[in-house]
Amino acid sequence: MAFKMKGMSFGNSPLKQDKTNVPLSEQEKKKGTLVTGGSKSDEIADLEDRIEFLQSDIADAGQEGPTKNRAQLMKLKRQLAKLRGR
Repeated sequence: MAFKMKGMSFGNSPLKQDKTNVPLSEQEKKKGTLVTGGSKSDEIADLEDRIEFLQSDIADAGQEGPTKNRAQLMKLKRQLAKLRGR
């Protein structure tokens, strides 16, 4: 017999939460970056592209590059490692 206990929520599965992409930063929104999503391989490819774009933006800005870009880069790298299973 299955039942749902009062006060318990089963809608927030950890598996569903792991498949979400990192939200776009303000700079990425201004540049018109899109998040494709979909399958795991699509998400990995999307994250790799976003990482490359941010790295080139940081390199172009030099040492004066915004720290928000560096923080976003770290978030993307963490999510990429999580999707690859490292």
